[in-house]
Amino acid sequence: VTPRAKYMRVLTALLAAQRPQCRHGGARLALSFGESRALDGQLSKLCAAGADHMSGFFDQRTDSFAITPGAPRLSVTTSAFALLALDADPWAWTDGPAPVTVLSALLAAEWRANDPFQAALVVVSERMLDPAAAALASSPASQAKFALAVETILAARPRRRAGRNQRESAYMRYWTARASTLLLNPDAAVNVEECRPGAEAPCQPSLHPSIPAAALPAAKAAGGGEGGGEGEGCAAAVLVALERSCEVAFDDVCRQLAYHAAGDTSLFDVVVLAYSLLSYVHVSDALRSYVSPSRLAAAAAER
Repeated sequence: VTPRAKYMRVLTALLAAQRPQCRHGGARLALSFGESRALDGQLSKLCAAGADHMSGFFDQRTDSFAITPGAPRLSVTTSAFALLALDADPWAWTDGPAPVTVLSALLAAEWRANDPFQAALVVVSERMLDPAAAALASSPASQAKFALAVETILAARPRRRAGRNQRESAYMRYWTARASTLLLNPDAAVNVEECRPGAEAPCQPSLHPSIPAAALPAAKAAGGGEGGGEGEGCAAAVLVALERSCEVAFDDVCRQLAYHAAGDTSLFDVVVLAYSLLSYVHVSDALRSYVSPSRLAAAAAER
């Protein structure tokens, strides 16, 4: 079973927990077997025929996807979501151009780098569809805009002082966290015993080597301090953003599960639960290589 299939099963189960009101004003604890089968069937149809359906939305004139045919401007969100759908099943896309062609058009489009939502979608699309960053490396203009997008994403991270009243929704926090995880170098494992004495966090991670230096924000702008270069400062800011994202996501998951267990339908929100769980899973996986085996063993012993 692929990770995406596991996430789909988790989301299906979470969606099943969002229940219509019954005659007494309460809420059922789960969908019926027939309703669950119907939902699973709809998801299976989308997965099986998604690429065929999307081919009808491809605009050859702009090398992008659009809901409205002949739109004068490239649709950033539609194209980004279409690219991510194609990435989930790349072998099913045979009628259109290579996804990297659409990605290049997306990077060159007039997307708003200071908009956390568009910035996160573009960063996630670029890192998922083009891990080698070939499209980004071939466009100096896109690199400067990409750097601003990364800066915007890092600035939108959760704040501890905000507690439950975070500025961004759980949905937005998922996308900014997902984008931040894809900036890391997954092969740069770090042993915390080798960190400097007195450090509160594991050693700073490194960013993916394929990302051009010009596509990263300056150290001060990224919030990583003034001592290091672009990569060092940005890597420190990414680590902080992921730590805060993990903390807030875990807190939201626990709170939503408590609401559900207590039958509090006024506060339970399956959308918050679903996206907080996805954020926690993605961030935990991304940070796993930055925790030493001894720290993992100590944490397991405390449970």
